[in-house]
Amino acid sequence: MKKNFVFFSFILLSFIAEAQKDSVKTEHKILLIPYQSMMYFSDADNDIAHFSRTDERKVRDEMRNEVEVNIYHQLLAGFNVISLMKATSLNGEPDLNRIYGATRYTVYSREMKEEYMNEKKQQEKSNVRKFLDEFSKKKKEQTFWVSDSATMLAMMGDPELFKYLNGKYSEDYILFLSQFEINTSNKNTIEWTTQKYTREFTLHYNLFDKGGNLLRAENITVKGGNENSVKEINDKYIILLAQKLKEILILHDK
Repeated sequence: MKKNFVFFSFILLSFIAEAQKDSVKTEHKILLIPYQSMMYFSDADNDIAHFSRTDERKVRDEMRNEVEVNIYHQLLAGFNVISLMKATSLNGEPDLNRIYGATRYTVYSREMKEEYMNEKKQQEKSNVRKFLDEFSKKKKEQTFWVSDSATMLAMMGDPELFKYLNGKYSEDYILFLSQFEINTSNKNTIEWTTQKYTREFTLHYNLFDKGGNLLRAENITVKGGNENSVKEINDKYIILLAQKLKEILILHDK
């Protein structure tokens, strides 16, 4: 009996040690830049505001906050994270304004990506490529997909910006959420009034290293229903977008 107890205790401790090893997060640090207010595009705010008994400005503010909060908390499972929306003790708001002021946006096509990766002599890691291939758009009824085409790229033009940010935050990566979209289908009057429509929620993101070199630029889309409250949209879709983004970045970091 004693031998059996020792044996099972050893097995249990082995499982615990393995689980702990899998759950230990990297020491790498991500500086999270939320999307700029003007980079939020939605044709649903009027309906969400109406059904939520609020105004469209509050809808936009709540949506931006939920996207940032969910991504921040998801990334904490794998990284040390500093969000410039939360870094009040580090005076992050002026840094955020400086970043936005230095940034212009352009559409990053798949052709531009291939040209850039060839120039930098970069290759997609096989584990990341496998993950992305699994979630590429393959059929019309698909409810979730990742694309590296037509992603909004945030181009930060201040040559001293990356050096300044790294000197202050000592980050390994900069995650710039470049755009967020809500697009509604079935927009004719009858379907609209009876709420017989669906929506797609798309997050564009750019990942840079501490020196400002672009590492990733993709957009993640989840197809939803006709929900008209920020809480429902958050609980069903924004959380999913944040989870998938975390999975991609963890695979990239390995």
